[in-house]
Order: sequence, then structure tokens, then C-alpha cells
Amino acid sequence: MLSAVVDAYRRTRKPKDILWNRFVARPLAAVVIVPLARTSVTPNQVTLATLPVFLAGAALLALRPGWGALLAGVGILELSYVLDCADGQLARLKGTSSPAGAHLDFLMDELKAFTLVAAVGVRLWMPSHEARWLLEGLGALVAVAGAISLTTFMRRPEYAAATGAAVAKGAGDYGEGFAAAAPTRRSPLALVEAVGRFIVHYPSYIVFVALANRMDLFLHAYLAMNAAYAARALLTIGRALGRGNRAGGAAVAPGGDK
Repeated sequence: MLSAVVDAYRRTRKPKDILWNRFVARPLAAVVIVPLARTSVTPNQVTLATLPVFLAGAALLALRPGWGALLAGVGILELSYVLDCADGQLARLKGTSSPAGAHLDFLMDELKAFTLVAAVGVRLWMPSHEARWLLEGLGALVAVAGAISLTTFMRRPEYAAATGAAVAKGAGDYGEGFAAAAPTRRSPLALVEAVGRFIVHYPSYIVFVALANRMDLFLHAYLAMNAAYAARALLTIGRALGRGNRAGGAAVAPGGDK
């Protein structure tokens, strides 16, 4: 069994991956895919299963007070992420990867990001009923939704055709643009982007935040980074499409006659 897990991990790992995936999530996901590979379970079914698991963890995190419930909820969120890694690894193992599967994975990540910030906002609000936590949770929800929407738009082939930008390959982690692969650069901006990618990829560190019982710090950082990315993406789109009469810039898409 162990040799089969090791072989599955080696065959399905990504050449370039973050440390949390390489040493924690993907080895655990390999344990999951070995028995699944002998069944008719599809990668898309695993992808869909990640959402109810995540919702259960988020509900526990939001509605049950106490440190133990927080750790249990975050543990379930991490289980959902292991399954999230397992779907892609199972697809690579079976040779059934597809663009539709990648987009489905991206959609599930979007829904989970929305749910997480809402759950954290409610958890912080529950003990004191201070409105500021609900307001910050709502702000984080708007920031995440904005970042995801802008990322999706910038990945459209229509945007690439109108601006000459390269179309991003694959879906980023949790929908945020910071998670998309970028060329290695040595500059203060590159450092900020690296920090941003780390913060939006919450499975890498949310366990440690929960151990410290400081979900407030998570919400502050997650809001700030997603808002910063959304602002930068909006500026990029404005500069690319707002300069005079660019090719395709004045066209009205079918159904877009508001």
C-alpha cells in the first residue's frame, strides 16, 4: 500500500509546487487517490465533493464557539483542500484531465473563498456582536468577489485579443490573481506579490492561525491582499482598454447591452 501511494504521488505531483502542497497536501491526497483509481469515481465527482465538506467545516467554524471547535472546523477545511488536490492528481493518474474539470475546480475554489470570509466574519462577531466584524467580513467578501471577477475577465481570450496579453494557463488557487504563476523577479513588487500569493493560499497557514486563535489577523490580511489585487487588476484593465479606440474595445458583446 505504501509503495502504491509513493508511486501515485511521484506520478501525479507537479514539477513546481508550493511547500505546503509538496510536503503535506499532495502526499495525503495520494493516499486518497490510490483506492479511488480502482473505482469508477471521476475527478469531477471528487471536485464536487470538496464543497459540502468545506461547508461543514465553515459552519462549525462560524457557529460553534471555543478553540476546540475552531481547530475542528479548520481541520475539516484542510480535509476539503486535500480532496481538492486529489481531484487533479486523480485526473493525471487516470489521464482524464480536461479544461472543463479545471474550470469546475476554479468554480469550487471561488465558492469556498466566499464561504470562508463570511464564516470568519460571523465567528468574530458572535461573542461580542460588534458590527465592525460583520462589516469587515462583508468588505472581505466584496474584495474576494472583485478579485475573482477581475481575474476571470483578464483570463478571457477576448481580453487577450483586445490587449495582446497572454492568456493564463489553468486556474489559480482560490481564484485570486496573486495565486497565478508569475515570472521570477527581484524587486520590492515581486516580494509583495509573493506575500500576496502566500496569504490568499490560506490552506498553507490557516492551521497555525487557528492554533494561535487569531482569526482576526487572517481576516485583516485576506481583505487587504484581495483588495490590493483587485485595485491593481482594475487599474491594469483600465490602462489596457481605456486608451482610445483599441481593437475590440468598442464592441458590444452579445447580451451585453445594459
